[in-house]
Amino acid sequence: CVGTTCHLMGAPALIESLEGLEKEIRDKILFEYATCFSVCQGSITPPVVNIEDEYFGNMTPDLLNRIIKEKVRGRKGETSCSVCSGAGCRICNC
Repeated sequence: CVGTTCHLMGAPALIESLEGLEKEIRDKILFEYATCFSVCQGSITPPVVNIEDEYFGNMTPDLLNRIIKEKVRGRKGETSCSVCSGAGCRICNC
């Protein structure tokens, strides 16, 4: 999320950390920015990211990078492109 609250709570650092991911991981993920997910209530606090329809709040650059790496590397060996078989999964842009 790049809305005002998420921006003030650290979204720019998250975006910067994504740019620092290894090229092999960056090339397998489609990054999109949203103005607001409207989920900052209760246990979900900004900054918020959505990965495969799951919301993660109070996100830090280290945690975001760890989640992304686990999602990408967890699929290796299961498919022809290491992420999906070309079916267009939600984290792949192959």
